[in-house]
This record gives sequence, structure tokens and C-alpha cells, in this order.
Amino acid sequence: MRIKETMIVILAVLGTAGVLSSCSQTEQNPEAAVPNSASTSASPSTNQAASSTSSAQSEAATGVHEGTVSGVISDSMCGSDHTKMGELGKDAQACSQKCVESGAKYVLVDHDGEVYQLSDQKRVKEFAGKSVAVSGHIDQSTKAIHLHSITGQ
Repeated sequence: MRIKETMIVILAVLGTAGVLSSCSQTEQNPEAAVPNSASTSASPSTNQAASSTSSAQSEAATGVHEGTVSGVISDSMCGSDHTKMGELGKDAQACSQKCVESGAKYVLVDHDGEVYQLSDQKRVKEFAGKSVAVSGHIDQSTKAIHLHSITGQ
């Protein structure tokens, strides 16, 4: 039974690595790369096609896709409602920054009220309380975005 459990863990890790490797914005550690025996002897065009197919299959299997979500940068403590912070909550930017200083994380709240975790906290700091468009790899199942770019709206 332990071998089966180990194999499940290995497959889960390899599946995640496939999704992350499809992201051109992810820093890659070449020493951590898992060689693909099927592609070591193939031509570059075959490798590229196999990589694209593998990436598409990984994205479909995990619900991760590349796209853009518009909304407001807030914090994980308040989400879309800063009113529970009293006087501080009247200024979404100041409230978000104070909450992050207290341990919360910056998040994106879309126009439907969905809250997305963001991978790059430093890049979103200047947009606290502001309307933005965030582009990157979006994981709908975990409501997380691997940030590629952010622009004010």
C-alpha cells in the first residue's frame, strides 16, 4: 500500500510541475527539472509540440488557464468589505495597507465579489484600493493568480 501512496504523490507533484513549467513567468531551477525520456532524442520541433500538448493537458486537468481578471486590490482580512475596520475602512488603500502590515495578504476582488490570492505581493502593493486588470495563470479551483502583469484602470 505504501508504494501506491508514494506513486500518487509523485504523480501529483509531476502534474503540478507541468502546469508551472508552462508559465513563462515562473523562475525555473534547471537542476530541479525532470527529464522526459521521450523527448531526449526527438527533434526540437517535436519537443515543442509535445511540450505544448503536455502543457495544454496539464492546464485542462488542473483548471489553470492564462487570462485577465479585473477588480480591486484589497486585503485578505477585509476582502470586499472594509467597513468592519471602522474609520480606517473609509479609505480602502490605507485600510488594505494597514491590514497587510498586520499579516494579511493583498488579494484581487473581482466585479462579482470573488477573491483571488495573488502570487506577487510586492508588485501589487502600489495598487492597494485601486481598480486594476491582473493578467497571469488563473487557478479557478483555488482562486489564485500567478501574476504576470498588473495595470491600473
